[in-house]
Amino acid sequence: MMDALLNLTAQMAREGIRRLLVLSGDESWTLQQAQALRERLGGDGMWVGPEPVSAPCVAPGALKTLLGREVMHAFFDARRGFDAAAMAALSGTLRAGSWLVLLTPPFADWPTRADEDSLRWSDTPDPIVTPNFVHRCCRQFIADPEVLLWRQSDRPRFPLTAPRPDWHPADGRPQADQAAILEQLIRLPPGIAAVTAERGRGKSALAGMLLRQLGGEAIVTAQRVALSRCWPALPGRRCALWRPMRCWRRKKRRRG
Repeated sequence: MMDALLNLTAQMAREGIRRLLVLSGDESWTLQQAQALRERLGGDGMWVGPEPVSAPCVAPGALKTLLGREVMHAFFDARRGFDAAAMAALSGTLRAGSWLVLLTPPFADWPTRADEDSLRWSDTPDPIVTPNFVHRCCRQFIADPEVLLWRQSDRPRFPLTAPRPDWHPADGRPQADQAAILEQLIRLPPGIAAVTAERGRGKSALAGMLLRQLGGEAIVTAQRVALSRCWPALPGRRCALWRPMRCWRRKKRRRG
């Protein structure tokens, strides 16, 4: 199984895609398989779960600390509670060619188990079951041919998909959609422009391209200084990173 997985991982790296691997079984079995995968796959092996393991690891509620970072392979422990928003945030950090490994209880038992994450959003003092959500997740995992599904009672089900063209990483030049937006931004008169897109669509790269072409100094604002790591280097230019509060105070002083 491991040789087949490593071969598929190499293929994913060539094609530049990311995939979900679901480990479904009892707690000891899923943990054992996840630890073996973490060791063999290498990379960052970022672990997200309520209980700490060997680094690197974070709790689901602390995933905002990963914003702006990229990791190679990640593990999400949903055996006692499934924070879907945290898992979505984690998926946005994955580099091309990565696995997102999800640990779950056995599908047959999962819908009847109390979800400890429900304490985060429900108004009950104790965890509650979330059968509708869990049933839907199980159906999606089973139906999606791109998911590698490994249930304790069965052999691993590998994805059955046609090969994709080789992937070429970004080289600093804009993609077609980035180039179109960049042209519009350059022509805009002084004012405010907002660009929105889903995670991983190249917003930070687009901003870096724009800064390269604008004259004068640039001020970049972000919630944390660590977010500046995702910005392209700007040789020969002064680019200051300010927190949002500093921008607000400066604007307030100018008005006052």
